[in-house]
Amino acid sequence: MAIQWYPGHMAKATRQIKEQLKNIDIIIILGDSRAVQRSIIGNFFDVIGNKRYCLVYNKSDLADENAITQWKTRFREEGIDAFFIDCISKKGIKELVTFLSGLKEKFRFDREVKVMIAGIPNVGKSMLINSIAGRSSAQTGNRPGVTKANKWVRVNKDFYLLDTPGVLTPKFDAEEDGFVLAAIGSVKDTVFDREELALKIIEFMSESYPDLLMERYKLKEIGTPLETYEQIGINRGFKSKGGIVDYERTANMILDEFKNGKIGKIAFDKPEKDEENESE
Repeated sequence: MAIQWYPGHMAKATRQIKEQLKNIDIIIILGDSRAVQRSIIGNFFDVIGNKRYCLVYNKSDLADENAITQWKTRFREEGIDAFFIDCISKKGIKELVTFLSGLKEKFRFDREVKVMIAGIPNVGKSMLINSIAGRSSAQTGNRPGVTKANKWVRVNKDFYLLDTPGVLTPKFDAEEDGFVLAAIGSVKDTVFDREELALKIIEFMSESYPDLLMERYKLKEIGTPLETYEQIGINRGFKSKGGIVDYERTANMILDEFKNGKIGKIAFDKPEKDEENESE
């Protein structure tokens, strides 16, 4: 399924991020723990140039724990500062705050460290600021496009945070990237077919996490994506007049439960094994 979403305000937000770089000491590039590679858009590193950054992945409570462990190992081996957090449970927030506070001494600044938070829509940038600040300083919402403008928040004597609107790439490198970002809720739901996305999610779960899919929807077996889709609707009692499966209602339920982790903890992206290990 081909998905593209790059409204005018994203182009403006990208320009504003570039303009702010001269005022920034370090950038938190915020992604989704379920899509470690694809929630960090490829051209964003071109936007920030050689500016210092760290990777922070939110929603770790919704992600495959084995995949997170593998990613932590990979980032550590590559010398990349990376944190897996969850803004709702506050997991990992203390570790991140300690890292940010330590930057003042590391850079030997006699002022607060200025930190930009940037990333794709609906990964929790405003929630992260509120979690770090310990107060409601930024507007939040479980939908893409809530933050419309840059906003500075002073956390403590050590650092400031700059909230920025979510941005995507003007064109996804691969069709699959659009599917993944839509599935985790980072693409506005009016730009894709919800029933088609539900089928893609079922296909992904059938191949990667069949046990989770079967358990959640009380399936005895997994057939084609369409057969499984219809069986899920039947098992949930989603039928229209005449006993026909209500495809729209079934799709809406699947998308909502997937996005909110009710089907189970998953990972779209996993570190590729080293060629040496693959040959053993």
